[in-house]
Amino acid sequence: MTDPDRETVREERTTVVHTDSGGGGGGLIAVVVLILVLLVMGFLFFRGSFNRTADQVGLNVNLPSKIEVPNVNVKMPSKIEVKTDGAATATSNTASK
Repeated sequence: MTDPDRETVREERTTVVHTDSGGGGGGLIAVVVLILVLLVMGFLFFRGSFNRTADQVGLNVNLPSKIEVPNVNVKMPSKIEVKTDGAATATSNTASK
């Protein structure tokens, strides 16, 4: 327990609060580097550096003069009816085309 005859010791402390924003410029440096990278990428992209084609491809394809294709005959019905739930029936007549 505390001695009642003893004098109370009080310590005074001074607290210093800095309110200026002088700490670190890392965020500003990151933004400047990002802007520079975007400018360089935009320059290269719009100049056409990313989608260049070869100067000489050297591709030669020899096809026969006559190509045989199969005869395709698709038979369509003359009338198509579509029935829906209680709505009007839609009809398509393909013979008139």
